[in-house]
Amino acid sequence: MSYYADLMKKDVVSWVEPLLKNGIIKCRASDSKFELRNMASPHKPPWHYIRTVVGAKCPYFHRLFEEISPRTPAGKFVPRRCQECWKIVIRPRNLKELFALEELMLSKVDWPCKCGIERRSYAPLSKHRYGGYIYSTSVKEGLERLKKIRAMLEEHDVLKGVECYLKRGCTEMELGKPDSTKWAVTEKQHEVEDILDWYFTFDVPNSGMAPHIVNRLHMTWIEWAAENGDETYLEYTDGKPLYPPAVRYEPKVEGADEATPDDETVSVGDSSTAVPKGNTQKKTKKGKKK
Repeated sequence: MSYYADLMKKDVVSWVEPLLKNGIIKCRASDSKFELRNMASPHKPPWHYIRTVVGAKCPYFHRLFEEISPRTPAGKFVPRRCQECWKIVIRPRNLKELFALEELMLSKVDWPCKCGIERRSYAPLSKHRYGGYIYSTSVKEGLERLKKIRAMLEEHDVLKGVECYLKRGCTEMELGKPDSTKWAVTEKQHEVEDILDWYFTFDVPNSGMAPHIVNRLHMTWIEWAAENGDETYLEYTDGKPLYPPAVRYEPKVEGADEATPDDETVSVGDSSTAVPKGNTQKKTKKGKKK
């Protein structure tokens, strides 16, 4: 193999060049290692990271799978660390169940876990608005934890009957490389990941979230529930809707009942003036000519 061919095999700059151009990663001045920028909004997260996985570098692994690996000699691959990730998926059906799951995770679950709102719109997540995840490093460990968490859910007043199952890796990887039973780590993949591990540095988030971030997180959850027609959010707003209903303008109908329902708007007399809900103006009935 020529020297040039050997250089091409280790051309990390070419592998990550699109990410450099887009500002997703940057070259650190002190040693030229690559740093992945946090592109999310850390002050408005959808997830409550209750306990994080030690050493997890999920944002990097997603970029490695989607954008970096296809440009390497190994071709598109599921990162080896992700192939060792087994997660229990819990599906709260409404906001009330989400808050109940959060409390359960905080008080009784000692494993790495998170819960929150599910903003990803693609299948098979499109029908779900909320989610909880518990992480394990082997299928055996995952199945043991699945049995325990199912028992906890069935004994819970609010969470009884909530769906719960074990899966492998991230949904994006399952969609990009279907049938996770066939995932494997090749020799070329090992070589590529060893090189990248040397040239990348990471800012791994610590375990736990600051109180002011959790406060904003809970507001986001409530707003999400209201936007998606989940009326259990009213339990957290003293029964008051976050978004007032629109004033309706209706033409007067001859012979209609003079009574005005609380949730309707009406026309007054012969005019087209509408009376919104709660207005104290009363309709007047014209006397008949004698």
